[in-house]
Amino acid sequence: MRKLPKTIKRHGVFIRRCVLLLALVLLLMPGLVTLSACRQTRRDLIEITFALDWTPNTNHSGLFLARDLGYFAEEGLKVSLQQSDMTFIEQVGSGAAQFGIASQEQVLQARAASGKVPVVAVAAVIQHNTSGFASPVDREILTPKDFMGKTYSGWGTPLEEAFIRTLVEADGGDYSKVKIINQSATDFFAALETEADFVWIYQGWDGVAAEVNKYPLNFILLQEIDPQLDFYSPVIIADESIVREQPELVGKFLRAAARGYMKAIEEPAAAVKSLLAEAPELDAELLEKSQNYLNTQYVADAPHWGEMTKQRWDDFATWMDDRGLLESKITVDEAWTVEFLPGRETDGEK
Repeated sequence: MRKLPKTIKRHGVFIRRCVLLLALVLLLMPGLVTLSACRQTRRDLIEITFALDWTPNTNHSGLFLARDLGYFAEEGLKVSLQQSDMTFIEQVGSGAAQFGIASQEQVLQARAASGKVPVVAVAAVIQHNTSGFASPVDREILTPKDFMGKTYSGWGTPLEEAFIRTLVEADGGDYSKVKIINQSATDFFAALETEADFVWIYQGWDGVAAEVNKYPLNFILLQEIDPQLDFYSPVIIADESIVREQPELVGKFLRAAARGYMKAIEEPAAAVKSLLAEAPELDAELLEKSQNYLNTQYVADAPHWGEMTKQRWDDFATWMDDRGLLESKITVDEAWTVEFLPGRETDGEK
């Protein structure tokens, strides 16, 4: 057999190497495309500002988990969770923040105000109101009628006074015999020890704090006296223009948030870890007990996280309006929507 020239042999080796290299490139191409897509996605994340209603706490657990575990990023969002100086409603209504957290009464009052702040509730963080009036057991306040002759220390809002009047009168008492002062103490423990007999608290935070500090309280849940007071607190809010003009963005945000809150239920330790990483000054025992309590409240008896009903919005709005707590008449249905909740985008009452 005639031998091939060395140059042809070299060209043959070169060609075989090229074929092998091409095959390797083709084999790796899906991975390279995926990597390129990931890099592109990370570059193109939509930046979102979320205005917290207070310092980080267990009402916010699902949000921090959604951020830390990458749930927001998977929806194409980069979310900045910012602590607020109590202007969270205005931040969202002005567009300085796309989303935020508030309570049902704040949403209703904002929309009824002369400035008509255009915020819309898009999900309930907790299904039922967990707030009420707490008092040290030695004050012997067992029913709202026992408020008479006692001192209440609070924020000085008409809402608090309306709560107290409603409960006292429902129990057959005389509201005029309740002394109400503006709280000057630094926290509710100090207020109860120095100036007051009862205060308004949320069971999931201050109530748990009392348990951690072995400070026994009597507690009267608002809706146990008046069912109209089973309002949503807190809710996630959005700017009305975003709800109207960027529905896909609202849907993306809520899908990630819902995953975060469900993860907090499944892994409370992870939720506590995420909060402590954000605010290491918080008490770990308080966070653990608060998280375990709220894990029973995030969904509770609702079919899924975030649910809200027309009856609850209408009932509480009527209660507020009847007591002069809304500056003007509003269309309550415009203050909330469940249209973008994952799992029920097209069903439900609204």
